[in-house]
Amino acid sequence: MSIPPNSSQSNTIDWNEMSKSFDRWLPYIQPVAEALISLADLSEGDEILDVAAGTGEPSLTIARRFGSAVRITAVDGAEAMVAVAEEKRRREGLSGITFQPMKAEALAFPSNRFDRVISRFGVMLFDDPLQGLKEMRRVMKPGGKMAIAVWSEFHRIESLHLIWESIMKRLPPEGRPPLPKMADLGPPGKLEALLKTAGFEQFEIRPFLLSYTFDDFETYWAINTESGTLREPLDRFSAEEQEAIKKETSKQVVPFFKEGKIIMQNQALLAAAIA
Repeated sequence: MSIPPNSSQSNTIDWNEMSKSFDRWLPYIQPVAEALISLADLSEGDEILDVAAGTGEPSLTIARRFGSAVRITAVDGAEAMVAVAEEKRRREGLSGITFQPMKAEALAFPSNRFDRVISRFGVMLFDDPLQGLKEMRRVMKPGGKMAIAVWSEFHRIESLHLIWESIMKRLPPEGRPPLPKMADLGPPGKLEALLKTAGFEQFEIRPFLLSYTFDDFETYWAINTESGTLREPLDRFSAEEQEAIKKETSKQVVPFFKEGKIIMQNQALLAAAIA
């Protein structure tokens, strides 16, 4: 199977700037960290690599749970993200874990070093996902295990797609940006093809559903639009137009209210692979 062409926008998010607000998402995506930890089948004595660890997860959760029984190396391409993660580690006094600025496509580790490699919502955002996966495989010991999470197709990420559609309707077809890079590996068969091309012969992929709960519409709107994927397309509009988009979205979100809260389903894909 050939890998479908990249149909999404370039990764225009400033991840160093994003480090200031990224943690607002942690409560929503923590279930993915738990799922990856389980999928990776960690054991005492393991040496673990966390790629694109952002502000520290799931490395921090692993360190809290295993302490010095495992050794964790966590890397991220954005130095500001690494700084936030390191501050958390220092504040909690966690041992057996180090954070380093490093791009996935050029891992500065010897081959066959790590027992386990984990990456939560990182691979689809790499500048070169194939090269990143090849590097992740290279540094794994023979028989080692990789556990990763990527987002599914964009229309399956309800919390973002609803606002995205409201924005796109106000842009002429020729002026609409391609789908966000975060959904690059969501189309059927794309992650499978990428893993095969990267040299993984044994792997499994399964969907994972995340339920996002927002206390009210203002919270939902703020969390989804103040930074990240939707910020750039929203900034194409005047303040008055943005307010109109917000008003339209407030009507469209009504079906998602349950017992006074907004509840939306966002689908991810989990993959486990053996080196």
